[in-house]
Amino acid sequence: MPSLIGAVGVVLWAAETTLITFTTAIPPVQTVGLAFVFAALLSPIVWWLTGSGPREAFRLPASVWLIVVGALVGYHACIYYATQKAPPAAAALLQGTTPLMIVLGSALLPGERLRWWHVAGATFGLGGVLMLIDGGGESPGSWPDATFYLSLIGIAAALWGLYAIVSRSQPDVPTSALGVFYAASAAICLAAHGVLESWVTPTPSEWAAIAGLGILPMGLAIYFWDFGIKRGDIQALGAFAYVEPFIGAMLVALFAQGYLDLSLLLPGILVIGGAVLASASLWNSEEPDPGAAALEPSPE
Repeated sequence: MPSLIGAVGVVLWAAETTLITFTTAIPPVQTVGLAFVFAALLSPIVWWLTGSGPREAFRLPASVWLIVVGALVGYHACIYYATQKAPPAAAALLQGTTPLMIVLGSALLPGERLRWWHVAGATFGLGGVLMLIDGGGESPGSWPDATFYLSLIGIAAALWGLYAIVSRSQPDVPTSALGVFYAASAAICLAAHGVLESWVTPTPSEWAAIAGLGILPMGLAIYFWDFGIKRGDIQALGAFAYVEPFIGAMLVALFAQGYLDLSLLLPGILVIGGAVLASASLWNSEEPDPGAAALEPSPE
């Protein structure tokens, strides 16, 4: 069940690129800050369902705050800034770097080993990423500086994969604490927006897109994902996450200004195929002990 809940988070994540394309007129840091406000508003529901409260987050060491809030702010700020200016379909596919990093990183956890299929999968995936960055699947003249923005997306996605590995190694951090981290991230982003950007009042449709970002990929998806990687099978979730870039690219093609063409086929196959190859050991692995990690800390 924990792995299934984490998989639901992956599906919700697929809507992120599409929703971002509806906020291109809003400064990226402002967008991230407002979306985190909506994500934080989910907190009372999560605390009620889990029987916890915001005080749990304040019992955590400063290093956890630095890692979690830093990852939330850094990843989303980079992704939103770059996705607003990059070819949408290629941007969606490029986030396939994240599950690739999760599978490779999980092989380095205690009790695991890096094997030849991990290295081969990483090589194929890297080749696909470089092809996406170079071509982007769109007319170069339509997307100035696409190489820079796609590179930024790839770096941010890889860093989020590393963050997932770090989260796995800290099972005592309760998932319900994310609500407080969302609020802290919102405050940091809105303060940075006040210094770096000028306020742009969103239209009703832009407010809807921002709310959708906060509630779905930035809110529920991360709650579900955090729960899944701490209590479920991280390699299975990494393998399932390979479908997210294709779902995201299809949503972009259906609802946003992106499109899919044959130029995305080969790099897409390399990224997803490399990630699948990197998880070859998954099919022979045993389901982890559900009691190995807990959603909430033990009562005092």
